[in-house]
Amino acid sequence: MILLPTSILSLVASASLVSASSRHETLYKDVVIVGGGASGAYAAVRLRDDYGKSIALIEKQDILGGMVDSYVDPDTKIPYDFGVKSFIDAGNAKGFFDRFNIPLGNASVVTVTTDYIDFTTGQVVQYDLPPFEDQMAAMAKFLAIVEPWETLMQPGYDHFPLPSAIPADLLLPYGEFITKHGLEAAIPLIYPTTGLGLGNMARETTMFVLQAFGASMARAFVGKQAQFVPASGRNQDLYDAIAADLADDVLYSSTVLASRRSKAGVSLTVRNHRTGQISQIHARRLLLAIEPTADNMAPFDLDRNERSTLGKFTYTNEYTGLVNNPDFVSGMSYFNVPASAAPDNYLVLPDPSFTARIDYIGGDNLFRVTVVGDESLDANGAKKLVQKDFATLLKAGRLQAATNGSRALNWVDFSAHGPMHARVSVKDVRDGFFQKLTALQGGRSTWWTGGAFSVNFQTTLWEYDELILPGILKGLD
Repeated sequence: MILLPTSILSLVASASLVSASSRHETLYKDVVIVGGGASGAYAAVRLRDDYGKSIALIEKQDILGGMVDSYVDPDTKIPYDFGVKSFIDAGNAKGFFDRFNIPLGNASVVTVTTDYIDFTTGQVVQYDLPPFEDQMAAMAKFLAIVEPWETLMQPGYDHFPLPSAIPADLLLPYGEFITKHGLEAAIPLIYPTTGLGLGNMARETTMFVLQAFGASMARAFVGKQAQFVPASGRNQDLYDAIAADLADDVLYSSTVLASRRSKAGVSLTVRNHRTGQISQIHARRLLLAIEPTADNMAPFDLDRNERSTLGKFTYTNEYTGLVNNPDFVSGMSYFNVPASAAPDNYLVLPDPSFTARIDYIGGDNLFRVTVVGDESLDANGAKKLVQKDFATLLKAGRLQAATNGSRALNWVDFSAHGPMHARVSVKDVRDGFFQKLTALQGGRSTWWTGGAFSVNFQTTLWEYDELILPGILKGLD
């Protein structure tokens, strides 16, 4: 058993009481990690297996991996990834797969024909794309401009400049930045991939759009940085291997009910929502690997400074899923653009909340649906929105109206990616927000990781974990 200082033991005595009728266990750990997505799962492996620290990983789902979202057809056993599509080759990413004996391959590409449609009316938009060579030339120019800023914001904000030294372009509305540098021809590549996650990215601040589509994505497009997937074609394989490795050190289907944090350590009350078991976890360090939204942070007794800093973030809610209605035409992609985008107004984009695209990905007429919502859009609202748009497309004759097709969408799978693309106002950036954010690390025995402190790319999150691990480990010998 780990020897804890007297101040930690006082936390044990004063921890939240639970009903005597509840199943109850008490755990003593070096580090407790909340969130088993990319950053939390990676940190758990490194801390336990490579640094020999005892850990507990708390995950609200019954699997690790967060938004990876791998669906396996029950009949053909063919996997389809509808969340994370590939991994960017950054840092020691391939080495992390190697340690779990997961062979690597290239992502499969499904050829589709794209219809550009205004989903509010169902009418086709006469959208003229630039010649592909012009798109790639614009992408190369984009890369040359943004690559020098990459280390200011990735893998984290530790080197973000003081307000007086922030490059002016980073604080422009993205549409102005693109127009200023004549990069419009790159938008048909930037927006449909990861740029759309911010909603109407033309109206967002440039630095935050670069966190959704920045230098690494641009390098991938121009062939300067590789992307890969497991050779099986199932991205969840990595996190299943991590789960097998961590075994009983993961508390699945569990959430934190209450906590106490101090310089001496932390005490968490955790409940398994399937079994009702209560776990009291006492640890010397806490790593929060979840987005710091008000709801997520409610159990963590934030102090005034933490509330003030983290409360400035705003987010986009993203949802994705698979449908297989026979009304959708195999081999098609239905892409949502406003009518006013015609013929070549590439910076005219829909405002949240909206169904961004519905894309054929193979199999038994499987289509991937992507929904981008404002902060008020919940999972039920996202499904209702897609259903409404489906009805609009059907009525307008954009689909094949199969005679045996159901007029209610058949959801094969659905995933709430939740709050993403954390951002703050330009005023907050100029007021030194990111210096205040990074200063939170280590306070009250707590460290932070995840998209708000880094970006929403798996392998970059792993790189960010490497930056904060020394601080977590300090004093744990």
